[in-house]
Amino acid sequence: MKSFLTFFLLVGCLAGYGQIITNDTLYSKEVNDKYVITVRIPEGYDAKKKYHHVYMTDGSIGIGDYVFGRSSSWAATVPVNCVIIAISHTGDWHDQRPRDLIPSDISGNTEKNFGNAHLFYSFLQKKLIPLVEKSMPNKMDRCFIGHSFGGLFCLYTLFKEDKLFDRHFAISPSVWANYYELDKIEEAFSKSNKALKADITIYVGGLEFLNKVLFSTRSFYETVTKRNYSGMKITKNEIGNANHFSIRKPAVDRIFAILK
Repeated sequence: MKSFLTFFLLVGCLAGYGQIITNDTLYSKEVNDKYVITVRIPEGYDAKKKYHHVYMTDGSIGIGDYVFGRSSSWAATVPVNCVIIAISHTGDWHDQRPRDLIPSDISGNTEKNFGNAHLFYSFLQKKLIPLVEKSMPNKMDRCFIGHSFGGLFCLYTLFKEDKLFDRHFAISPSVWANYYELDKIEEAFSKSNKALKADITIYVGGLEFLNKVLFSTRSFYETVTKRNYSGMKITKNEIGNANHFSIRKPAVDRIFAILK
């Protein structure tokens, strides 16, 4: 963590420099694991200006590959007003993603390496976000982008008492996971809350009818819309010819067009 802190201490000296991407590890006592944190500072960064702080999961795979342009043929155009903070797993992400991104708040699942989204949330809340904002206090807002299980986690954050993010972008969210646990969490939330101050944009592929994503996302959207929460803005975009993987590019492109 020492070198990670050193990087942030240098942020204020980066005005006018070209794009800077750095990777370092950060330990979470909440999860008892380490994460790779990839930060992208845009070209010409100016500490006196305001920037969207865009947090995202899967920094080393999937949407992370696209956002960071690891292939010249598959590279997003990131707006100059966005700082990207991406979280990646250090071990077997096949095991760690279900552990960190799938919730079990209602069911109370105790299976190893599964359903501990509340601990990952706590890591963001207590460690990562305070560290970022101590060094870069010039944020415009906090945004979150997640795909698949990451999209599920994105929607999960809506129903936590501390609203970490101002804007939520969920791409192909796995609402069906853990026997539709997110629906149970939302229902419990609705019993004691009439307001949900949140800006939510959901993207789902029209070809995702075989993996439960399309129908579970439609159901979640319809349920939340009917609640008529005060302060909530929610939109759903179905991209007709997209599947669970091809949706990543058009969805991310649309998100960055919104933030531009």
